[in-house]
Amino acid sequence: MEAINLPDIKLVKEEGNTAMFIIEPFYPGYGTTVGNALRRVLLTSLPGAAVSAFRITGIDHEFTTIDGVKEDIVEVMLNLKGLRFILYEEGPVMVTLKKNKTGEATGKDIVMPSSVELVNPEHHIATVTSDINLDMELRIERGRGYVPSEAIDDREFSIGMIAVDAIFAPIKRCSFAVENTRVGEKVDYDKLTLDLETDGTINCKDALKIAADILLEQFNIFRIEIKPPAPPAPEIEETIATEGEGTIEGESGKVNPMDFSVEEINLSVRTTNALVQNNVKTIRDVVNIGRESLFEMKGLGERALTEIADKLDELGVEFI
Repeated sequence: MEAINLPDIKLVKEEGNTAMFIIEPFYPGYGTTVGNALRRVLLTSLPGAAVSAFRITGIDHEFTTIDGVKEDIVEVMLNLKGLRFILYEEGPVMVTLKKNKTGEATGKDIVMPSSVELVNPEHHIATVTSDINLDMELRIERGRGYVPSEAIDDREFSIGMIAVDAIFAPIKRCSFAVENTRVGEKVDYDKLTLDLETDGTINCKDALKIAADILLEQFNIFRIEIKPPAPPAPEIEETIATEGEGTIEGESGKVNPMDFSVEEINLSVRTTNALVQNNVKTIRDVVNIGRESLFEMKGLGERALTEIADKLDELGVEFI
């Protein structure tokens, strides 16, 4: 059988943070297939760093104003979202901004450690109209895509910390066009033109390579042997633990609740995802790790631990 041809890629234009690539010839129909996949990954899945929360001395919430500052808190928050950072560690990292005289406060006024780089220091943050002490603290962290403030606000912040809709995606614009191209006597092959603009924290060639790597990792799972479905978990009729044995009476006999996966015990979606992302898969893992160590894991705050403790208490499992 004739193999599907592999196209060539050319960088035809590169100016600042923008670039244009032409990839051809694609087998008929593959230009749209590949172009759409690359565009979705570029816009949603590339890692980046952004402000996820901030605190201003003397301010408790975002629905207020600052004496001596032209912008209100909501305007300042929107300006902070436009700061573009490169974070050379996992983070999060706290940085500070202090302004004690009239004038424009920009990214240049942010004091950062060597592990943080700001690529747009001229970006406007606020306008100080009188001699006051504008004291801000910003939380910078890594992430992917867009994370709403509601999801960020669930974390254990200190008092006065205001969550921000975090835009981690380093791609500002991505578009593609597909047109016919000739291969020998055939004129229905595809030419894909990909137009990219980044925020300056990454160049277009590296962004395209990372997007391709992400797609390859996702598709590689189909190249391994697909395992047959796991046998269904035993149904539990009663959730009463037998004394001394740590088991539960089910339809098929006694079942040890320590062997249940965290996805089987009806925790909230947020708590379940946090446990799975931290490689905590079973009740046995939860008990062995313990409350204190779980609390230090990302996404597991006091609320999540209380929910886990209540659920384990229902199953008759001691959680320390």
